[in-house]
Amino acid sequence: MTSHKFKVGDQVRLVKLASTNTVEAFLNMVTTIGATDPQEVWEVTRVLPADNAGFQYHVRGFHEGPDRLVREEQLQPA
Repeated sequence: MTSHKFKVGDQVRLVKLASTNTVEAFLNMVTTIGATDPQEVWEVTRVLPADNAGFQYHVRGFHEGPDRLVREEQLQPA
C-alpha cells in the first residue's frame, strides 16, 4: 500500500502544474503572487486521505494566510 510522501510539519514548495480543470486553472490565475512563488516555503498542516487522483494535503505559507488544498504532485521538499 502506498503512503503519503509528506507529513504534518514538513516544509515544502509548490510546483506549478498546468491544470485541465478550468476552476482550478482560474483559481491559480487569481491567487496572490506569493502563493505561486517557487521559492516560497509552505508547511504541511493536514494530511488528507487519497481520492481517485491521489493524496492531498493542506499547506499554509509562512506569510500567514488561509490553508491551501494541494495534491501530492504539486509539492516538493523545501
